Amino acid sequence: MAGRIPKSFIDDLIARTDIVEVIDSRVRLKKAGKNYTACCPFHNEKTPSFSVAPDKQFYYCFGCGAKGNVISFLMEYDNLEFVDAIEELAGQHGLAVPREGGNDARQYNTVQAKQDYELMAQAIEFYQYKLNNDKNAPAVQDYINQRGLNPQTIEHFQIGYSPDEWDGLLKAVGKSRQAAEQLRDIGMLIEKEENKRLYDRFRGRLMFPILDRRGKCIGFGGRVLGDAKPKYLNSPETRIFHKGRELYGLYQARNANRSIDRLIVVEGYMDVVALFQAGITYAVASLGTSTTEDQIKLMLRTTSEIVCCYDGDNAGRAAAWRTLENALPSLVDGIRIKFMFLPDGEDPDSYVKANGKAAFEQQVEQAQDLVAFFYQQLYEKIGETEGDFARSKLSQLAQPLIDSMPDSEYKHSIASTLAVKLKRNVPSQQVDRVSQAKAKLAQKNAASNKKITPVRMAVALLLSSPHLINHLAHLQNEQLDLLAAMDEPGVEFLVLLIRYYRQHPNASAASMLEDWRGTKQEKILSQLLAWEHHVDESNTEVVFLDAIEKILAMFVNRRKAELQTKAKMNLITPAEKQEYLQLLKAR
Repeated sequence: MAGRIPKSFIDDLIARTDIVEVIDSRVRLKKAGKNYTACCPFHNEKTPSFSVAPDKQFYYCFGCGAKGNVISFLMEYDNLEFVDAIEELAGQHGLAVPREGGNDARQYNTVQAKQDYELMAQAIEFYQYKLNNDKNAPAVQDYINQRGLNPQTIEHFQIGYSPDEWDGLLKAVGKSRQAAEQLRDIGMLIEKEENKRLYDRFRGRLMFPILDRRGKCIGFGGRVLGDAKPKYLNSPETRIFHKGRELYGLYQARNANRSIDRLIVVEGYMDVVALFQAGITYAVASLGTSTTEDQIKLMLRTTSEIVCCYDGDNAGRAAAWRTLENALPSLVDGIRIKFMFLPDGEDPDSYVKANGKAAFEQQVEQAQDLVAFFYQQLYEKIGETEGDFARSKLSQLAQPLIDSMPDSEYKHSIASTLAVKLKRNVPSQQVDRVSQAKAKLAQKNAASNKKITPVRMAVALLLSSPHLINHLAHLQNEQLDLLAAMDEPGVEFLVLLIRYYRQHPNASAASMLEDWRGTKQEKILSQLLAWEHHVDESNTEVVFLDAIEKILAMFVNRRKAELQTKAKMNLITPAEKQEYLQLLKAR
């Protein structure tokens, strides 16, 4: 069985890849000096603090601390496992990923996942074919026409039809035993307990493929054409599909919009499709009755405003409240979450078809602010708004929810409103925004004014210009051992860096970061890569040699003092005495 991916291949892959190109295909970057900047894709902000350094092939966010090389970015942004990120990069370069011999269970899972995606892609093709080539095709087309879907929309969302048969997909895609069992494991077939026979999960339904952020099919939603129950049937939880962490339509929304200012969360697949066809290309469905915390975090990587659209009945408001509870831990400054309720009997699909895009977007603009919805729902639960009982109950219900929020203006606003409603001051751990801003500014100034030692400068220059290692060829291993033992911050890491470049002459900072992934050296390296030395390229050699000279002079002086002390105490060895004499001559 195939084993690990060779380190040499990973290093070569990193060397072939331009991190700027990879990140810019997902996040819009702007040139800023020698680096590129953007608003961070891993937290919400209005002022760009995300920096990408092409010379180091490294990204760093000064706001949230996200950092790493191109593999780290793909793992975090595309939610990939390490091996999947390697596969993704290799695919972009048209390379096959080699494997070393060995029995690696993780690699087996990667091969299995690739086969899973291939089977799901075949299922899409089968359902798309059956849309127009099944015995029920006329009825299916009548239903599609009735719902007002045009051919372009059908094609864009890859909508298909699962034949009303027990073994349609099984016969078409699960021809081998292995394929059939794999289809069972990814939720497309069901196995009978009594006789272990397999049959299609989806039968007689309009099929909506659920795509992950890479555009790979991970599951399906199926809708009946008539009034049978259940109206919608979703793929179960599988090794490639986790309902609470995915959003239907997010892949299409991101492809249709270079920048997404707002996402609308709706309840059904058909709502997303109908809105997209009407020109509202920024709607997603939560694959459940309420939106989970993971789904909210996923959306906040794409946009800073979420509008949750629900039916106006009790069930819709209950789902909206659950979404609000899930959203509270993610409510940081710079984001906005609103709630929109359509008239009774309407859903986004029916409303946009009856009233048009402009009318629907007007409803979006009039959506209820989170703070207003928060207190409206609490008062409805209490049943009254005045009196001691109402105030006591409001405090009891509201305070735990407020305490679950991170420090932000949202928390301050909700807590201040509670204080007004209770007619007293409430200890809500309110944020002193002025003090916080001053503290942050002081911290930033302290960091920028940090003493630039010769060691720090030498390390930074060596990382940005690895060829400078050639100036240190005269240093022998024994000398490096002594240098590393010197009690001076950063020297041990400098020696580690020198030895790394000697062993890997063509290594980049990005490949070094990969080699040290998960170690304490990775953390140190990331911090140093994030620091800018501001030395002009034409002066790097002179500044580097000056820093090295100061470090060596420091070492010589300290070593002389150490040996001199030993000599006075009559503890010096003949070898050390010879070393001491050589050091005296060197000066």
